[in-house]
Amino acid sequence: MQISRDIATGTVLIVAGAAMFVGARGFMLPAGLDYGAGFFPKIVSCGMAVSGLLILVGELRSRSSEPLTIVWRALRRIAALIGMIVLYGLAFDPIGFHISTVALLFAVTLFFGGSIAAAAILSVSATLMLHVCFYSVMKVALPWGLLLPFAW
Repeated sequence: MQISRDIATGTVLIVAGAAMFVGARGFMLPAGLDYGAGFFPKIVSCGMAVSGLLILVGELRSRSSEPLTIVWRALRRIAALIGMIVLYGLAFDPIGFHISTVALLFAVTLFFGGSIAAAAILSVSATLMLHVCFYSVMKVALPWGLLLPFAW
């Protein structure tokens, strides 16, 4: 049986979105707030699932996509990205949100062909924006890790 790329992509997005939504349901709400740490992941997971559904519907209506072929180089790149995300998850608490997020965004930007300057600017600015959104606005406790002496 051959499946198209769009069917595979749509199915993966739906399954990943559903898994993220179920996982985000268990996040605790801070006292006095109607939203918390699960708010943003739920929005993203719904977007992923809807995108996957739209891809599936489009493919089923057209039936014109090429068959999925496995390219080992692509699988190695996917494995490298998954490895970066796993390392990020392992480093998140002991090293802290700020350092681990800058490191991940820097590595991913370089991985996708960005320059060192672009990686530095993107990783630092995106980490600062995420800090403001989650820590200051949404009151989500982010681990400071090694930067705990400088926490505000």
